[in-house]
Amino acid sequence: MIPGIIAGFAAGLLIMWILLAINHKKRVDEYEDRMGTLKNTVTSLRYRQQESDSKHTRFELEIKKHRDLAVLFPEIVKQVFSARTPDELAKLLSRAMKKLSGCERIAVFLADIRGGKLGLVYSEGLGEILKQPLVVNVGDGHVGFVAETGMVFEKKNLEKESELTKSRLEKTAIRGFVPDLAAPMMSQGVLYGVICLVDVPITATLPKERLVSIAAVGAAALEGIRLLGRFESAADMDPDTGLPGKGRLKPVLVQELERVRRFDSPLALVELVIERGSIEDRFRAREFMSIGAHHLKSTMRNIDIGLRTGTDKITLLLPGTDQEGMENVMHRLLDDLPKLRNDAGDPLGSVRIRYMVIEAGKDNDLDSVLESLEGKAFISSLGSLNDI
Repeated sequence: MIPGIIAGFAAGLLIMWILLAINHKKRVDEYEDRMGTLKNTVTSLRYRQQESDSKHTRFELEIKKHRDLAVLFPEIVKQVFSARTPDELAKLLSRAMKKLSGCERIAVFLADIRGGKLGLVYSEGLGEILKQPLVVNVGDGHVGFVAETGMVFEKKNLEKESELTKSRLEKTAIRGFVPDLAAPMMSQGVLYGVICLVDVPITATLPKERLVSIAAVGAAALEGIRLLGRFESAADMDPDTGLPGKGRLKPVLVQELERVRRFDSPLALVELVIERGSIEDRFRAREFMSIGAHHLKSTMRNIDIGLRTGTDKITLLLPGTDQEGMENVMHRLLDDLPKLRNDAGDPLGSVRIRYMVIEAGKDNDLDSVLESLEGKAFISSLGSLNDI
């Protein structure tokens, strides 16, 4: 009986040990699962910490960039407004966008006075695609689309445009040239040009917003350049005719010759001699010059330029006027001017005209143009000084 009791007790102990072992195994597995969960949690927290540190570093860099921009932008604006010519301004605008966006491929197009065409003035990193002279009509291609609509163009949003718009852009675009970003330079509804960026770096901060800001600054600077030109003309104004004086001929002609090359547009250069402007009676001579100038100003377009370049001489610059148009102008002047009369009823009398037409797209220097005009023969009206 005792051996049976001992055997039973031993069997009970064995069963208890087995149960305790099983329970211990379960607890060990639970602890291992908890440890694994804790390890995963710690790893996840480490990743989150690294991500937070990375974001924090990036935010610090962004804050630093914006602080640098706050210091840099006023200096950029000062540099842009220091430009005295459109060409100089275009280079400064390109340099400004390069600093602000890190973009290495930039093109600046400026509008002509009439606002119907855009000419490439400056490009960087795009020499294999854009070559001067390059003229774009407003409304044609991506550049013309921006100029016509006044909208900022983004290449990534091109798919959102209508099929008609996309088809038009593809047909009229500059071959091989599709800007990532393009913004118009406009002020009070007046188009001054378009700035284009190609291959904008992914790391660029707010490139669209910075481009729009620089475009606005560029428009204001171009408006200032035009106003400065008007003030300079007014400072050299002839009191008898109300036209700019001879000192403005060369600077104005240089600008117009550049437009001939840049915008692929002809230019007519006219030298008009009013013979009664050189008579001995200087009071009457000034009166006749004033009458002639007043008639010219009333018939000239707003893009035409008149200058008094001599005692009896007025020089006209007629942008966009070709040979046929110039012949019409010449006949009209030769017919109308001699018929003009002063308050006393005296006719203006004989006038003489010589002219030359500079073909569109030609690259002419100032001296050769003036020499060519000097070599032209005068064409006279029917009146003469004998009528006085």
